[in-house]
Amino acid sequence: MLLIYLPAITSRTEYVFDLIFRNELGIEYITTTDIKIFETYQQEKINYSSTCMGEEIFIKASSLLFEQSIKKINITVEKRQEIPVLFPNADSRDIGFDIFGAVFYMVSRYEEYLPFNPDKHGRFKAADSVAYQNNFLQYPVVNTWINFLKNILAKKFPSLQFYTSSFKAIVTYDIDIAYAFSGRGLLRLSGATAKDVVNFNFKNIINRLGSLFTKKDPWDVYDFLKDAIIKNKLTSIFFFLVGDYSRYDKNVSYEHPLMVRLIKKVSAFSEIGIHPSYKSSVIPGKILIEKNRLEKISDKPITKSRQHYLKFNLPDTYNQLLAAGITEDYSMGFADIPGFRAGICTPFYFYDLKNEKITSLKIFPMTCMEANFLYYSKLKPEESLEVILALINEVKKAGGIFISVWHNHTVSEDDLYKDWKWVHNEMIKRISDKN
Repeated sequence: MLLIYLPAITSRTEYVFDLIFRNELGIEYITTTDIKIFETYQQEKINYSSTCMGEEIFIKASSLLFEQSIKKINITVEKRQEIPVLFPNADSRDIGFDIFGAVFYMVSRYEEYLPFNPDKHGRFKAADSVAYQNNFLQYPVVNTWINFLKNILAKKFPSLQFYTSSFKAIVTYDIDIAYAFSGRGLLRLSGATAKDVVNFNFKNIINRLGSLFTKKDPWDVYDFLKDAIIKNKLTSIFFFLVGDYSRYDKNVSYEHPLMVRLIKKVSAFSEIGIHPSYKSSVIPGKILIEKNRLEKISDKPITKSRQHYLKFNLPDTYNQLLAAGITEDYSMGFADIPGFRAGICTPFYFYDLKNEKITSLKIFPMTCMEANFLYYSKLKPEESLEVILALINEVKKAGGIFISVWHNHTVSEDDLYKDWKWVHNEMIKRISDKN
């Protein structure tokens, strides 16, 4: 049993110790604030305080985990054994930085509780993150720090037995617009057709008319995805948008028989989740309404969620998810740049920093989304695949979960996206490779 001495026990220390020792390393620990108990303890122990006492593992504590406020912190990033670290200090003789404070800062998303300049959708921008500004956004530093600590513990205490995680992958699909043409009302069909006439887009007009009669809708890729998922034994989740129609929510109506059949069809071969609408992050109760709609259609409990446009505010949106009965969220990633928003590629529990509370909402951090490349960085498909494969390798080294985000239209035969279907298929080959 590992003993940790610290000057005070807080919800922050409890949270980060559970994450590192129980969840990631698979070892039990106890804490004490009594120096005498610590000094006389004869088994494995860590001193997390301001003063070294002897030959124990000593990690000099910063003040972060003992505070009850959110304030601007001047973050210093240095390297320890070529690994970028936060809260560096030479006094932590075994590890060289406050690993507990660093993990908490990244995983709690501390910087997102501070005032920031949002993008046009009200989101925290990747470019404003400490990870992007210090060139480690595409590197799962939290997992690397924990592995660094594991090696120190194993060398100092060879009797400790650790949990060893293995690489996993989850392919996820956001169904923002289920079909290119099918399932539209007369008004929407007429408006879209008129727009195509003005733009001389006669191919769209032909495809739209064809989808009304005999031709398959070009974004109807669900049989293809079903075959790929079953053939490659993939874990998958489809997130369905069932919000009311608006500027940013343009799916086929959740009441349309075509949409009802699709949700039932997909739920027969894959996990499904809710894709809360654009304004759900700021309008209380909307997530629950939409979750209830999806449950009624699928006749299954819905516990998984990913925010439309990855639009969420901390801690309010996550607390709304909890209130709606959601237990897993898959929104933790940036829309514009791929990588590890929280610095981690394994699931962790949401810590409500505003209310200093450990919650039961489990966060599954996404690794990349095709929109990162297609709409933001505008990389070519071949260049995008290189980035994706590099991210897969990072997650494999960490023994984490690689979570990719796609949309049904980007894996279609649509002329605009057929090269991205190739990227999707190449990615599947790599994540299906067990070596």
